[in-house]
Amino acid sequence: MGDDRIGRAVPYSGVPPLFDDRTRDACIVVPGIMGSVLQDTATGRPLWGVDLGMLTGSATGEVLFGALRANAQEQSADADTARRAPLSRVRATALLTKPWWLPVFEGLDPYTEVVEALRKVTLAPDAVAPFPYDWRLAVAYNGAVLAQVARAHLTRWREQTAARPEWRAAGERRPRLVFVAHSMGGLVVRAALEQDPELAADTRAVVTVGTPFLGSAKAVLALNLLHADAGPKRLLRRVQEMAATLPGVHDLLPGYRCMDRGLDIERLTPGDVARFGGDEHLAARSLEGHAYRWEHPFVMPGHRAVVGEAQATVQTLDEQQRAGLAVVAGRHHAFDVDGDGDLVRDPATGIPARRDTFGDGTVHLPSAQAGAEATTYVFGQHGTLMCHAEVLRQVRNIVLERQQGARLAGDSAGPGLETPHLGGMFGEPLAFRVTGLSTPAGLSLSVRSATTGRPGHPLTLRRASDGALSARFTADAPDLYRVVLDTGTDVPISQLILVSPPDA
Repeated sequence: MGDDRIGRAVPYSGVPPLFDDRTRDACIVVPGIMGSVLQDTATGRPLWGVDLGMLTGSATGEVLFGALRANAQEQSADADTARRAPLSRVRATALLTKPWWLPVFEGLDPYTEVVEALRKVTLAPDAVAPFPYDWRLAVAYNGAVLAQVARAHLTRWREQTAARPEWRAAGERRPRLVFVAHSMGGLVVRAALEQDPELAADTRAVVTVGTPFLGSAKAVLALNLLHADAGPKRLLRRVQEMAATLPGVHDLLPGYRCMDRGLDIERLTPGDVARFGGDEHLAARSLEGHAYRWEHPFVMPGHRAVVGEAQATVQTLDEQQRAGLAVVAGRHHAFDVDGDGDLVRDPATGIPARRDTFGDGTVHLPSAQAGAEATTYVFGQHGTLMCHAEVLRQVRNIVLERQQGARLAGDSAGPGLETPHLGGMFGEPLAFRVTGLSTPAGLSLSVRSATTGRPGHPLTLRRASDGALSARFTADAPDLYRVVLDTGTDVPISQLILVSPPDA
């Protein structure tokens, strides 16, 4: 009997066993705004993420939204508060497990799939720790809480791996941390690592998904909901009254030039935010943080950004006056700036250069990719990115990356194409295999000449004895051929194969 490194007995078959590819590191999943279930600590009453009736009911919703408003103590809480005397009126109990929605912020999918995906590539489920937090509060406060939780999680996991000889291998380093963060969660991770340099040194990678590092113009729209020309008015009023008290919402305010004044584009000011329906003091703290990071950028270790693209996204704001009230309209364009942050203008007219950068529907591209070591782009909406198949695949691959040595195995959960690596000879059939898929429905496998571009013929896929899908192809002439697998949903996979003349 052998062992598969996660505690299961494996009968020895006379050949070396093949183990799953897993990381020794500890992982922490940090959700975005709205992504944690909240409850009243004193009564245990759920306040958020449990019953959608709070969004649709009348009296119940009024009471619950009122309970979510931040009081004076919660509004002033910062990192020192978290370390000295943590707040306890509201408690975060779990990551969101059901879909949720709010005006402006829109839909949010649960985090179940990403947690399960990580547990499949770590040595044991205990290596993955969800970090629910009170997203109403300041990012700095939650960053300090995360730093303490992450240190405790890493210490426990190191003790657990040290106690399991089968998990140790010669030359392997001690486990480190990998953070997987969505939306606001990326800001919380950055705050934790800024505040705790030792924790940053123990972090191997940070994966952010749709994180608004430069802020999101949608935060301003949420504060301006009282003036929206839409319904349901009751829900909009509740959300605006709640958002206006929350440090977390104000921490999402855009720090880039976002106020379109026609011939000039200005940065948001605390006075603007107060005029639009927010809190001037909370806005000042947030915008000062943006200014500080512009002067003192912080680079997160191994930062990889996954960014949603090609979605219509509010990027800048246009202020209008309606019945004496300041009303904000979102615009689907941004403005080019140079390396010093100065506006780029049309040389002929002097008008600021406008450009639609798109984004994930909530965070525009420049904000989500800021400060990343590498960026991956996917077609997807902000709130559903953590259930996006491509995002989950990227997260798994990043978590499994090795710092040294060769990668010996990988996750096969996806379409794959196998062709004879030595090529073939004219007159002999070639065998192709499609892996990672259970049915030929919707698949297209075709072969065409790579030299002439001559269209080929689709091949018929059949199930092989080992469960894989296979097809056979006999070339009508010696040539270089291109084999193309199209699933209809993923980017087509292609491979070249040479068919040589028969041996003399």
